[in-house]
Amino acid sequence: MDRVIVFEDQEARRIELVRRLKNKLKRVATVESIDGSGNQESARTYEAQLQDLLQEKAPKGALIVCDKDLSNMGARFIGLSGTTVASVADTLGLPLCLYARGEGEPQGEELLRRLAPWEKKRIILEYKTEEALADECVYIFKAFAEIEESYKNLREEDRVTPATALSRILGKPEVENRIALYGSGEQGLLEEVMPFLKDRNSADTERELTRRMPRILGNWLYSSILRFPGILVREVPAASYLNIASKDFEKSNVQDLFRKAKYKGPFSGLHNWWWRHQLEYILIQNDCDDGFALAKKKKLRVHQCKDSQTGERAGYYCMVTGEPVSENNSKGAISWFPSGADLARIRLDKYKELAPWVGLY
Repeated sequence: MDRVIVFEDQEARRIELVRRLKNKLKRVATVESIDGSGNQESARTYEAQLQDLLQEKAPKGALIVCDKDLSNMGARFIGLSGTTVASVADTLGLPLCLYARGEGEPQGEELLRRLAPWEKKRIILEYKTEEALADECVYIFKAFAEIEESYKNLREEDRVTPATALSRILGKPEVENRIALYGSGEQGLLEEVMPFLKDRNSADTERELTRRMPRILGNWLYSSILRFPGILVREVPAASYLNIASKDFEKSNVQDLFRKAKYKGPFSGLHNWWWRHQLEYILIQNDCDDGFALAKKKKLRVHQCKDSQTGERAGYYCMVTGEPVSENNSKGAISWFPSGADLARIRLDKYKELAPWVGLY
């Protein structure tokens, strides 16, 4: 993968985003845009035209960066939508970032829909500023490029399953079984992989799988494994699991206690994550039951992590509120949460409020 291709219907925004991406990806990738200029081809669908255009522009693969709203595209693609671009990216096996201005942070039912399985084939970015969007796209491009290079260098026996491949790419073969749990029943992942796994003796099939697998693994890692806490945990889930108040866990001297567990793999430039099993190992090494006990042992002033509603020790993470939650005040084993995401839950009041709307019952 050596390109980023931008779909943006507003000329000034397109020029600015492309400029920023080019500055940040000098000597790393070529950045191009599609503005819809040219004549309409009424005899061919937009899907067919875009497939040819993208295959011509990016024979070695590309990250597609696309505005959801493309209603002002040029004459060739009048009425084009981000959904159509996403469909073509799916067909060609190209990684895709979708963004929209003015949507803000999703809440309630919309948040649950964003978390649901049907969104896991693509990366949804929250637009803040042009600079922040460009930064995120750069980290995402580099992540997919890193996965692509690592996958090509894997031995044949390390490509047997997506879980095997991803655990080797991340340098953590010991978590292969946990990663496999995240793929258990993951329909989107299975749909993309199964057509190729059935006939791996074919050289053409193996080449196509090798070409598509970075997108498959990257989307799986970003949209499932990194999003739903279980194997890896971000700041708030980590604080809850370690029993350290979220505000205290933000302190650098507290995080220093767990620096050996810091995640440094693909997408790590976007946020902070920690390997859960390495957090556990640090606690065992220090003969401590939890992070609160370790911090106190090291003479650091911290508070325990509590469920804000019940005052109980938290330990888990609510995917709706983004806050620590206790086991008794939350619902786990949501049908479309990954099986391995045992720290991901929904607080009971939110569960009761939203369940009828999104089929949680």
